[in-house]
Parts: sequence; C-alpha cells; structure tokens
Amino acid sequence: MYSDIVSAELRSLRTYAQLLIDDADLGDRAVCATLSDIISSAQTTDLGGLCRVTLFHQLDIKLLETLDARGEDGAVSPLLDGLSMLEKRVLLLAVVCGFDAADIGRITGTGEAETRGVLARVQMAISTATRVGVLIIEDEPHMADLLSLLVRQTGHWVVGIAHTGEQAVELAREKTFGLILSDIELNQDMCGKSTVRNIRTVLGKDVPTVYITAHPDRVGEADTKGRDALLSKPFDIWRVREAVNTALHAFAPRHAV
Repeated sequence: MYSDIVSAELRSLRTYAQLLIDDADLGDRAVCATLSDIISSAQTTDLGGLCRVTLFHQLDIKLLETLDARGEDGAVSPLLDGLSMLEKRVLLLAVVCGFDAADIGRITGTGEAETRGVLARVQMAISTATRVGVLIIEDEPHMADLLSLLVRQTGHWVVGIAHTGEQAVELAREKTFGLILSDIELNQDMCGKSTVRNIRTVLGKDVPTVYITAHPDRVGEADTKGRDALLSKPFDIWRVREAVNTALHAFAPRHAV
C-alpha cells in the first residue's frame, strides 16, 4: 500500500533530497511536495502499483526542478563538489538508498548501461587502497550523513557516528576503528580536541585523526602531536579524501586496520 511504502522509505527519501540539494529544509520541502503530488494524482491514478523506484523517480524530478530554480551555483553540495549532477544523483542513489544500476537508470532516466559507466567512473576517481573503520564525531546530523557518505565512497566504513563527546568516548570503548573524523566545535561541554584526547587515553594509543574546523588556528601542534590532519571549511570531496589519506599515512606504522 501507498502508506506502507512511504513509511518504509521516508528516511531514505529525506536523506537523498537533503544531500543532493545540500539544504535540509529545502530537501524536506521537496519530499513533501512529491508526496503531495502523488496523493493528488490518486484521484485519477491507482496507487496500487506504486513502487520504490517510482517513488524515487518522482522525487528525483522534483529535486531537479528545485535545483534548476535555484540556479547552478545553488546546486553544489560541499562534499560532492567536483562531481557532475548526474554523478551526484547516481552516487547517492547507490550508496545512501541502496539501488542497483538498473533501478538507478530507471529513476534518473539514463538507462542501466550509462549508470554502470557513471558508477565505475566515480568509484575509480575516489577509491583508495587502504580500508579502515572510521569513527565520526559531528553534532550536525546533516553533515554527519555527508561525512558518512564520503567515508564509504573512499573505500572505508563507518563504525559509528557520535553527536556528543560522551557518545564518542562510549563508541570508542565498544568499536574497533583506525581513524577519527571529528568536528572541533561540537557545541557541547567537551570539544572535539578534548574528545579525541580522551579517546586516546581510554584506548592507550594514538589514533589517526582528521579535525574539521572553520578555525584551523585553534588546533596547535601540542594538541595534534604534529601528525593529525586539518580540514578547513568550506571543503570539497577531494580535499576531505586527501586529509583522510594524509592522516592515515602519517600514522601508518601504528594505526589499526
């Protein structure tokens, strides 16, 4: 039934929209508008045949209309910068939503063959040989989702996402990981630097860390031991990838894979 499909896919619909548009509120509006259009069409169309692919196809059309209205400059997501709009759509539908090439081709209207080519091209461009588990520390859910996407697309995997320093330390006790990706300003009593120091104390070892900050001058050599990577905002997908690889390389003899 329509309600069952929407209920099951609502989170994926919202995530796809928010990441593609790079605006949580505008993404949610696009989802609401799409669902409203579908409900309106029920007066003349039987929704019994509505499937997941059709649902995302309708949303994809709405998102493209929204992006077109904003203009080209408004369609660039920080972590997806450097990719074409088609590459962004294909990437998000595959990684975030779990669609295969055939379904993505139907959703985007590009066809399966072209979709496979896009997936191969994107994967080749941002893949890396070294794979590690990554602990993400970020208090903004929207940004945490973007970072999670990037981590997976660089060949690594996410062991957990912490929105506070306390959550991060707890996850560090429970999970095995080889890299920390942390915002410095967590808007909590414990900042990103303090959180990383606590994690290293708990684990009894250094862990490669990439600090994400709008103020790189706030991270001194005494805090980072001179080997952690810094990533200044705003940033794009390629700079984040470079920072991750830099941190892993600096700690290569000691980090756990």
